[in-house]
Amino acid sequence: MLHELRRMLDKDENLAAEDLRRAASIALDRQFLFGDKSRDQRSFHQILDAEDYYRNLFDALNLELICDRTAGYVGVVPRESHLTVGLDTEHSLFLLVLRVIYERAAQECRVGEFSQVFTDSEVMLDTFVAHTGRKRPGLVRLREILRTFSRQGLLEIDEDEDKAIRFRIRPSIRDIVTHGFLQALEEYTKGGEGEENGTDEAGGGQ
Repeated sequence: MLHELRRMLDKDENLAAEDLRRAASIALDRQFLFGDKSRDQRSFHQILDAEDYYRNLFDALNLELICDRTAGYVGVVPRESHLTVGLDTEHSLFLLVLRVIYERAAQECRVGEFSQVFTDSEVMLDTFVAHTGRKRPGLVRLREILRTFSRQGLLEIDEDEDKAIRFRIRPSIRDIVTHGFLQALEEYTKGGEGEENGTDEAGGGQ
């Protein structure tokens, strides 16, 4: 990897090692970088131009580099074999809902520019209830969840009105909600249910 770095620096006199390190740091911090976002563009192109170098770099950290030139984004995600659900159950279920909405739109040919899907909070909540059987969270709580997903590069919020939030789901949702994610979520949910049942039984024996 150091040999590759030296080769790149020798080949391009305008390229600095600090620029390469900065792009890697930004990718790790933001998780996904998009070609249509002005704040991401420099690091986005830096990574695409040196894809092999960054792929080896992140591989050494047990991370996978995603480069989707068609949809216009790059991302750094845990390897599926090491994927765990790091969010609470509600957040994780809403991630699943985002993937459901995205795939439904793809089947109906409603995917827009940069492979984004336009939707809103009402559609999201209706899908959440239909697939989980849980109660709808309030709009304040939903705003928190959507802002978290926005920071993670999974969606872009367009309009935040009193009773509805309009947003675009990024194609990066497919790189997060994978088969491994679903398995981890299922195991995590079962574990939580087991702990609750154990607590109930312990309480009943007192």
